[in-house]
Amino acid sequence: MSATWWAFPGATAPPFTRDLPVAHLWAAPTHREWAARFAAVVAARGFAVLTGEAGVGKSTALRAVWETLSPNQYLPLYLPASDDWPPREFYRRLAHLLGTPLARFPEETEQQVRDTLWALATQQGRQPVLAVDEAHLLPPRLLQELRFLLNYQLDRTAPVALVLCGHTAWRHKLALRPLDAIRQRVTVAYHLAPLTAAEVGPYVAHQLQQVGVDRPVFTDHALQTGGEWSRGLPRRLNTWARACLMAAYAAQTTLVDDTVATTAATELQWAGTV
Repeated sequence: MSATWWAFPGATAPPFTRDLPVAHLWAAPTHREWAARFAAVVAARGFAVLTGEAGVGKSTALRAVWETLSPNQYLPLYLPASDDWPPREFYRRLAHLLGTPLARFPEETEQQVRDTLWALATQQGRQPVLAVDEAHLLPPRLLQELRFLLNYQLDRTAPVALVLCGHTAWRHKLALRPLDAIRQRVTVAYHLAPLTAAEVGPYVAHQLQQVGVDRPVFTDHALQTGGEWSRGLPRRLNTWARACLMAAYAAQTTLVDDTVATTAATELQWAGTV
């Protein structure tokens, strides 16, 4: 009997993890479309909103484009959002990323941050690109404040390209009238869709290939079950696939068929079923 569950089908490392290098990620069509839009937003110093269901891979999609930014041309700035940030805390954290000393008063820190961003973009030749992840957590007051980052020289240009990444419901929040001013500045609003039924099989095969498994492990019907259970969400699909491989290991079979898939689904009832 193999020493580990993931070695049983011939894998050289645990499969279906979330820490794959960008170069080894499966290039879903939606990710390629998002990458093209991201490049356009960065080039125009624009404002992008990326949304999607929990588990669809928003952070992965952001990480994939993030690593395409040349450090000689761009200064990537990444902030995971919090729902208890007042504007002054946002500027404090941004100042820390920029290496800008904090001023005595919050208003002075805010101005220093804005001046630093402008100097980077216009004098030092390194365009700042700010990504705020989990942006659905941002309070409306801070969302309103973000538009000031996009205003410079009487609203003629912006010193930074801005990307806000959040859950699907956040699209409805942005549609509210009090947020008109920030929504009107959005250059690109892209919604990351789940995997289609036709994409589930290639995704699973790619994940297995990354750990040295180049033969079919899941039957077509099992993959259909996995697609339905996961609703096409890669995070849920990874969870289901790992559970299947563990169930196959327990049953000492190298093929994930309907029986194994049903066992895995039963064990994962706590995660919800379709």
